[in-house]
Amino acid sequence: MRYAIRNTQYATSVPAAKRSGIRNTQHAARGSIWPMVVILTIAAAFRFVAIGDAPPGWRDDELIEFDMDRRIIAGWRPLFIAEAEGHEPFYHYLHAGTIALFGENIIGYKWLPFAFGCLSVALTFSVARRMFDRRAALLAAGLMAVSFWPIMYARLGLRHIGILPFMLGTFGLLYPIPFTAENAEDTHRSTRRKLGDLRGLGGILIAGLLLAAALMTYFAGRALPLILIGFLAYLLIFNRSVLRQVGPGIAGAIVIGALLSAPMFAEIARTPGAEKRTEVVGGPLIAALRGDLRPVLETALGTLGMFTFAGDPESLYNLPGRPVFDWLTGAAFYLGALLCVVRLKQIGAGFALVWLVVGIAPAFVSLPAASFSHTLAALPVAYIVAADGATQIGMWASDKVTRWQGRKALALLPFYFVSVSLVLLSSLLTIRDYFGAWANDPFVRFQYHGPTRDLAGWLDRHPEVQSAAIGTHPNELYLDPLALQLDLARKDVKARWFNPQTALVLPSEGVVAISAMQPPDPEIKDKIGGLSSGPVQTVSTPAGFIAVDVYPVPRVMDLAKTEVAFDGSMGLLRRQILFGAIHPGSQVAQWTDWQVLASISDPRLKLFTHVLDGKNNVVAGDDRGDVNAVTLLPGDLIFQRSRFTLPADLAPGRYQIEIGWYHPETGERLLLPDGSDRLLLDPIEVTAP
Repeated sequence: MRYAIRNTQYATSVPAAKRSGIRNTQHAARGSIWPMVVILTIAAAFRFVAIGDAPPGWRDDELIEFDMDRRIIAGWRPLFIAEAEGHEPFYHYLHAGTIALFGENIIGYKWLPFAFGCLSVALTFSVARRMFDRRAALLAAGLMAVSFWPIMYARLGLRHIGILPFMLGTFGLLYPIPFTAENAEDTHRSTRRKLGDLRGLGGILIAGLLLAAALMTYFAGRALPLILIGFLAYLLIFNRSVLRQVGPGIAGAIVIGALLSAPMFAEIARTPGAEKRTEVVGGPLIAALRGDLRPVLETALGTLGMFTFAGDPESLYNLPGRPVFDWLTGAAFYLGALLCVVRLKQIGAGFALVWLVVGIAPAFVSLPAASFSHTLAALPVAYIVAADGATQIGMWASDKVTRWQGRKALALLPFYFVSVSLVLLSSLLTIRDYFGAWANDPFVRFQYHGPTRDLAGWLDRHPEVQSAAIGTHPNELYLDPLALQLDLARKDVKARWFNPQTALVLPSEGVVAISAMQPPDPEIKDKIGGLSSGPVQTVSTPAGFIAVDVYPVPRVMDLAKTEVAFDGSMGLLRRQILFGAIHPGSQVAQWTDWQVLASISDPRLKLFTHVLDGKNNVVAGDDRGDVNAVTLLPGDLIFQRSRFTLPADLAPGRYQIEIGWYHPETGERLLLPDGSDRLLLDPIEVTAP
């Protein structure tokens, strides 16, 4: 039997379709149900299994977005979220709903992206079947189900995944339904099913709603109206008869989407600094607007190579440099893209090219090149094009087998072999690269708070430990507490947080845990070892990574009575300067020991140490924010090291030192009982070298 290339054009009559020997819609639908059940089951498994291991913890952006979602649950109703370089709000409202429904835990947070990931697989099948045929659609869905790129975003809690189902739903409603074998009899009924009808104005309205949802979900969603406009331009050149049928519906959906999202864009225009996102990643675009095209050319070439040469370089969302496809699937992708060019007058091929080019275009003018986030709008069509190319190869081989063997029973075996092989290969590579190499990479574990998740597991296994002081990286002092809260199954752990490079917090009871995210300074480590009451316990991962060192309950400290107390909350116990002779240009180290006397409301409270000259001017100093002060509890001890370097031209003499605490956002200082906002310490003597 001769294999015929699919027809994606409108036919003119049912008899013509029937003469081509095509099966009707109901038969085709029955033939798709069970394969899609299998594919969606596999997709769910790749998205749900090992949810605590890959990613190995929480990404900073996830924790920041979770805080936004929690405020929405509490009643916040933003039109645009100006924080964190700007966030469109729609996904956050949906996410707030699922978190409120399932709880503030890993399931409550991950359920929505998991569900959107699976829904995107199903919708990819639906759109691909209309663009090409059922076989290509099934293979596209199969590749989407198991491939690294879609799985990466479906397993994160970020809003990126939100644009995929909205985009695919919009395209599924707006794409012209071809008059082919698979819809011949339905099309013959009262009216031909095409976009001009869109099954009623309700379809146009729904498409507009989905388009607005995509625009209000993530920055990459702004590619959707451009893709639709590009499709209209394509039809204007190659198929004006279809343009007359579909143009009003597409234009109507774009207008509806624009009107519904207009309040958000108006809010963006009114928000100072909303353009910061472009400034952060849009360096090539800014350079191009100034007349320098070299950065755009470099990022465009890098992006075009993302499919088989070198993909996203950021370990946040990729095994750095890993391309989208292996070389076998990549060859099918390139063949599919070439066939789209050859069959440009066929609607499916034209739409695929417009979608692909516009979808990856944002990465041409932004950094980094080949960013998987910036090209997210092209994700489904990349797999659709690859599936089409592979289907063409498989069906060509099937046609050859039929000719050589003359046995129709073997006709589709080559197609099935090609399809299953590509899906199986993608599965194995994803298991190796995503669940293996990427999830266990030390830098990825650092970026995703992996040690904090491991500590949460240890605390859940040791219910006798209900209080801990935890040392972590200074950049994570305010996000790590939320990461621990989300990962802990129990809610009775009282955790304090500090930077073990320059400080040590001893809880009034419990343990000290030092995360691998920030190994302690040797002086701090020696101090912990001298204070602890037993051997250190090391918490390791199955892969052998040291996650946390846990020191048992420290012995009771024999310290002097509190000398003074700032704001009744931070009491100074003693001060020690570590130095020999002090000369101009010397670095001076000072330890101050504090006891927490009352709860503190500002997590970013800072300690200042200033060297003053005779006119009360600051000549050197060190401001330290090494504790998350809001996590501290009365009775906790803080050992804080401050370091300052004296100016090289400082005149010898006696110099006063002042210390105190202040709120960095307002500059307001904590006060002593006498109303003073500083404590003057014994002066230091600076001598000539």
